[in-house]
Amino acid sequence: MRADVPSDWVEGWRALVERPDPQVARRLHQGRAFQYAGRVSDLRIAVGIASARVQDDRATPVPVEVVVPALDDEAWATVIDALAGQVRHTARLLAGHAPDSLDAELEHTGVRVFPVRNELVLSCDCADDVWPCAHGAALWEALAERIAEDPFTLLRLRGRGRERLLGELADARRRRAHGERSSGVAIADLDTARWTRARAGLDGVWVGEPDRPRSPAGPLRLLGDPPGWAGGMDAWGLLHPLVQGAATWAEHLGDLGPDPEDA
Repeated sequence: MRADVPSDWVEGWRALVERPDPQVARRLHQGRAFQYAGRVSDLRIAVGIASARVQDDRATPVPVEVVVPALDDEAWATVIDALAGQVRHTARLLAGHAPDSLDAELEHTGVRVFPVRNELVLSCDCADDVWPCAHGAALWEALAERIAEDPFTLLRLRGRGRERLLGELADARRRRAHGERSSGVAIADLDTARWTRARAGLDGVWVGEPDRPRSPAGPLRLLGDPPGWAGGMDAWGLLHPLVQGAATWAEHLGDLGPDPEDA
């Protein structure tokens, strides 16, 4: 993997503004303090731009924004093809994780999802000549936390919202499946004996333990309300406590020991 391809989007996002400069370090510390104190408000994320207001010691919050260039449709076609080619990428997204090694897979195409520093334009109304200023650093930390909760945040900045991306991924998989079926084995050539017997022993098959989701109910937030949902509360608000409780109960099943009746 290239050195400039982050293995974790959240840490990579923070690293984009970090520099070995005491003035920068001070601004980053101030910005994180603003975020942790709840002084970042009106956070808005759209294609190619994110903005917020940061309350410092002045009476009026300071507006700040960052421009992150969106990928064009041709680049996104390449990204979607890569995502559709690996089921684990979508599984990680729905579990609240960034797609593992996606940019490394895209390296030969010249397309990258994760931005680089010289692509970014950070604007603030304050007069600070240090980049980033404390307000910009506060916005940066707010975005880092949002990316940690929902990796679709970065994908939206780069040009694809959750619904559109998931729809295009589903279309890409259907096209792939259709192509695979058209070049498959004729029914007359199928060996019925293979339906019930494995071609080889399973001792050498290794299945790794999947990454734990950041939240067991993460897909509820990522997928949104199901079609026709008309409740007074959204699906996430209604169901995520139940999913969280079930996940906690399941995690402790192994601690209960064997059922006495099974002994």
